[in-house]
Amino acid sequence: MGRPEAIATGSLAGHNSVRLIKGMPLLELPVNLCIGDLIAYEHRESRTEEGVKTRYTFAGADYFKRMKELNLYTIDIEVLKKKIERMNLLNVFEEKLI
Repeated sequence: MGRPEAIATGSLAGHNSVRLIKGMPLLELPVNLCIGDLIAYEHRESRTEEGVKTRYTFAGADYFKRMKELNLYTIDIEVLKKKIERMNLLNVFEEKLI
């Protein structure tokens, strides 16, 4: 994984660590967001011999093609914000859990 992917998955892991300790349900990011799809896709593909050799990044590589094919790729901040708001995930990491 590259830097953006590491930041996103690391933030999710830290957030879910607190949720786990507090007995809260873990946050799963939906597959109609590119990070949610990347996590699910890498999890599934890394179980194969070929998938273990693959780099899963937003920047180039095979996953970038997948993002475009699934219409997950956009640089339009307003489109992203509205999509995340519809999923009730806007500012989800700003919630004080402890």
